[in-house]
Amino acid sequence: MAGSEAEWITIANNLLYKCHIHLRIHKLEDCDAYVFIALYQSILGEKVPDLIAISRSQEDDAHNVQAVIDSLALDYLQVSLSHIT
Repeated sequence: MAGSEAEWITIANNLLYKCHIHLRIHKLEDCDAYVFIALYQSILGEKVPDLIAISRSQEDDAHNVQAVIDSLALDYLQVSLSHIT
């Protein structure tokens, strides 16, 4: 059974804290591209391949999140994550 939004927010904030990322979310919509990039870089200790460093649009953000997903799928998990949109 899926947790409530408040539970997911707590989990996300605990993960950010444990990764020494000085960022807190207040609603799930706060989990933007920056959050996923910061977690990737903190946990894996390397930069996201093909990252657009200065995001100027939603398309850039979408590209960056897709770069995180692709790298996790191809470089680390060796599992297709094509079901994630």
